[in-house]
Amino acid sequence: FVPLVVIFFLEGGVIVYHLNYSFSASDIKAVTAALSVLTEYDFVTDAEIDMLSSLAMSLIAKLNFSGRLDQMSNRESYVIALAIDSAYRALKNEYELDEESKAELRDYIFTYNKLEPLFFPLLENVK
Repeated sequence: FVPLVVIFFLEGGVIVYHLNYSFSASDIKAVTAALSVLTEYDFVTDAEIDMLSSLAMSLIAKLNFSGRLDQMSNRESYVIALAIDSAYRALKNEYELDEESKAELRDYIFTYNKLEPLFFPLLENVK
């Protein structure tokens, strides 16, 4: 298991959401798959592609090689939440994604169903 502690602070130092969660091996595979297709969604602007791509690659390396997620930045936590939520929504046909990418995510549908309710509040609470 990989430890994950997520704490979001808004201006003024107010804690918005705090999540303690340990990723299983299957969680890591699902999140890695979700991160790998993150820049393929229509809602990602050209200006965001480079930033999201580099953050996603960095997080994939952390998840799969170093196993160190306990010192994630707010931005990294947000990108993981965005990737999970986007994969969840793509598999429910709420977001457009090409069939090849969807096929890559389908293997993890049950994992996304488990993770999405845990990570979605990060997206709701961060402005």
